[in-house]
Amino acid sequence: MKTKKLLLIPFSILFSLTLVGCNNTPSNVPQSGTTQSVTGVSLNAETLSMYVGKKATLTATVTPNNGNQQVTWKSSNTSVATVKDGTISALKEGSTNITVTTKEGNYTATCIVTVIKESDDPYVPDTSDNQIYFITNNTLNNATYDSSKDEYTFDITSNYKQIYVNTPDKNIIVNLNGVTIENNENSPIYVQDCSNIELSAKKDTVNYIKDTRATYITDTSGQGKGAIYVDNGDLKLKGSGELNIIANYLNAIHVKDDVKIQKQSLNIEAVNHAIRGNDSVTILSGNISISCGGDALHTENSDISSKGNQKGNVTVSGGNITINSWGDAIQASYNAIIEQADNTVDTNLTIKTNKYSSYSGVGVETSTSNFYLKMNSSTYSSGNYTYAAYINNTWYPATYKGTQSSQQGGPGGGGRPGGSSTYYIYQLDKPNDAASFTLYRFNGNNVSSFSLEDYNAVSDAKAFNAAYDMVQISVSGNKINFSNWSNFSSGNNNSADISAKGVKAENEIYIKGGTIDIKSYDDAIHANNDGILENGSAPLGNVNIQGGDLTINASDDGIHADKELNISSGEVNIESYEGLEANVVNVSGGNCYVKATDDGINATQGKLSASVSVSGGYLDVEVPTSGDTDGIDSNGAFTQTGGVVILKGPGSASGNNFGAAALDTDGSVSLSNCTLIVFGGIEKTPSTSLTKTLCTSNTVSTGSHTVSFTNNTKYQTTLNYSSKGCVVYSVLGNATLS
Repeated sequence: MKTKKLLLIPFSILFSLTLVGCNNTPSNVPQSGTTQSVTGVSLNAETLSMYVGKKATLTATVTPNNGNQQVTWKSSNTSVATVKDGTISALKEGSTNITVTTKEGNYTATCIVTVIKESDDPYVPDTSDNQIYFITNNTLNNATYDSSKDEYTFDITSNYKQIYVNTPDKNIIVNLNGVTIENNENSPIYVQDCSNIELSAKKDTVNYIKDTRATYITDTSGQGKGAIYVDNGDLKLKGSGELNIIANYLNAIHVKDDVKIQKQSLNIEAVNHAIRGNDSVTILSGNISISCGGDALHTENSDISSKGNQKGNVTVSGGNITINSWGDAIQASYNAIIEQADNTVDTNLTIKTNKYSSYSGVGVETSTSNFYLKMNSSTYSSGNYTYAAYINNTWYPATYKGTQSSQQGGPGGGGRPGGSSTYYIYQLDKPNDAASFTLYRFNGNNVSSFSLEDYNAVSDAKAFNAAYDMVQISVSGNKINFSNWSNFSSGNNNSADISAKGVKAENEIYIKGGTIDIKSYDDAIHANNDGILENGSAPLGNVNIQGGDLTINASDDGIHADKELNISSGEVNIESYEGLEANVVNVSGGNCYVKATDDGINATQGKLSASVSVSGGYLDVEVPTSGDTDGIDSNGAFTQTGGVVILKGPGSASGNNFGAAALDTDGSVSLSNCTLIVFGGIEKTPSTSLTKTLCTSNTVSTGSHTVSFTNNTKYQTTLNYSSKGCVVYSVLGNATLS
């Protein structure tokens, strides 16, 4: 029989924990009707036990329900736990009284909260089980000790169902010598506590770690979340042998701190995430193959460590890495960095996501889906507000997604002359079991703390519409009103219904080197700037291409930055729905080729003034010449002060180009010290002293064409769609087309 160290929790506590997230109408949302005098208040729990670092929510019920529902919350010991609007944050071990007080009558109710360390309830396997290899302080004498490195090395030469490690503050090396560690009850590798653990597949050996538990459905106490699970400590995988990880339960590797991989031949099959390091994931070298139903490389935290280091980075500095993921290939809670740090170790990264991937299993289902808010420009008000939905006693903040033209029907395209309207879209998570929501609007565009009392505007409770996922809103005074329900469309029917991006980061993305091939059923590269990070800062939402050789095929955006996209070096080849999309697009170097079925480059409305700026490099962009497509679509200005830009798109080189055009801007077009070659039309006359050559106003056929200058400079490009003329602006003087 297995023995476990049990934490006894009274039924009332378990009941209170069960209530968190249940489908109740918020009791402290003001009710309509005649107001009666308050006669009391109660809480849904009298006692509550919490782990350090966790959150829980208490629900206050003011009687009668048509009395004044306003309440205040207080913690008697804020060093142990704080409370805000009923949500408790556990800070350290100890106890505190959480008291709620009614504004009318000063009636009170109290919950006693006890905060404990999660390690006070560890998983402890049966010490008499000879199928478990124990590495504890009591078995350190079985190891080879290196005093110069303060490391204990254990050699595993037999098969076990589990390797269990609990050596606080110790550095442990586990050598795998052609073994299989297979478990259908818990994590095959379970590290309760250590400073660092290194798993090394030894030379000329093939090793297996198999988690054969039934696929994860609900959280179970004492269950490791991965085939390799490290509850406290850092994990390093290193070795010249082969390591195969098969994870049927949840994640293949789940580490609460840092993961580092070096010189490892690693094959992973996982039903959910392949490698989850909450604080960081770093790949220095090795041959790695991943097939997973969730994210391949995933971090969770974006806080600052006790040593002052930023958490949440995913870094790929070398190695041959092949990823087939149903979700995101790389999901970084802070920055994603791809580079070739060592000239002796190449970085080769191949990514396929979702329906483009070879993953054929069934992933762990998510508990949320998306719904959307649609509003006109006056309600949007330059993004000066933050929206959040209150659902089942939990806040769900909205993130700005982009614009939607009534003519185009997709986000990111501006309104066109001729009566079309531009709407602004916000996206929210919705629990799949939620029946209704209440929408709040708060002053400021980066609000991260929400209140049921201090808001700019609020709606009545609104039932979700099972047939639609988007509702239009307007605001009158402090009241949010709902009108038409519809279904959100990105304008692209081929994108995934989950996040299935190639490289995604919540702050910034840096691509500095390596050979990168991405085929994604979503955006290939995507940086967010929504909300507030755990370190207290606002995310930047920038993508920086500073080198490397990129080949991108994407069902949605090739490269998307919520804020700035900066290309300064590298070779970039993109085929996608939209090519480059950001609030601000800056190109200062490199060679970039874009083929898009919608806009080639789109500077969207956002927190900065929309613009596309080119100061160097070579940029070749082509879109279909029929339909609502633009080679460059800037919701602000286009400025070119250097480099070469070749645009191929709709419109006429000699006519007025209202609507779709090869170069379409809402603002000015300014050219100097550069070459701009346009097959098709320019919506606005450029401001420039450069030589203008109307090479031809006749239709230019498909195929290869050359633009030549008198100094023998030539630029060659290929047209996949016939174009109505060619016009050139250049510092090189007159041009001819052949």
